[in-house]
Amino acid sequence: MSDARLFNRRIGVTLVEILIAAGLLSLFMTAAFSIYRSSTRGFISGSWRAEEQKRLQSLMSALSRDLSQANSEMTQISSAGVRTVVLSTPLYVNKNLYSFEAAPKFMKADSAKWVCVAAFSISYPHIEANATLMSAEEAGKWSGVSLWVKNRDIRYIRTGSPASFTSFPDSLPGAISGVPDPAVVGDGKAFLPDPEQNRNHAHHLSLEELAIVGRGADAAQPAGIELIFRSARYENGRKTDSEITQNSVVRLASQTRLITF
Repeated sequence: MSDARLFNRRIGVTLVEILIAAGLLSLFMTAAFSIYRSSTRGFISGSWRAEEQKRLQSLMSALSRDLSQANSEMTQISSAGVRTVVLSTPLYVNKNLYSFEAAPKFMKADSAKWVCVAAFSISYPHIEANATLMSAEEAGKWSGVSLWVKNRDIRYIRTGSPASFTSFPDSLPGAISGVPDPAVVGDGKAFLPDPEQNRNHAHHLSLEELAIVGRGADAAQPAGIELIFRSARYENGRKTDSEITQNSVVRLASQTRLITF
């Protein structure tokens, strides 16, 4: 046999060898793509978690600060030192997400319409002038705070306008009462709006559900409440396994009454 024929036989490749090589290459490409897709999903999920947690913490920080100042009574202190209750506005919480010293009662956040989660007021007393103590009159201050949910987003509002408090972004539920009228709160009145504290925050979240749990010995006047917000990431309209839960425990002011609606 000539050298040329031997050389040609050595470099030839059979069909079986080609199929084996193609199969191995296919397996390698499939594995590489799976690793790439898994890494990409992990990166996207991690980025989403970090951003969502940041947004939830920002919301809960502001909400917790205001809730700790919630008080049920607008008061007036006369020149003689007598304290009078002008108006009573308890802390209102939606009954569909509230439980007291029990397991969390979650409410879905995907409503197509605005749903009121909670509403309350923050006020400082009106103090009349006192000639004996030579103290000048101090006008009181009032703010109304409300929390709403719609399409997995949160709207958090604090306003010194009773009209805005009752009508934006939607009308307050009829069960919520104790809202001051313009004769009580306004420029030149006993209680002034507190515009420096006004806020209208739209928090664009991936909120899945939320719950509020009352803590303490008295259901009517809990010592505190726990806020629980749970978010989930969706991809192409489908829920993924990426979730995050953010909790915040808020100590309420003494004698703050809580009513569900």
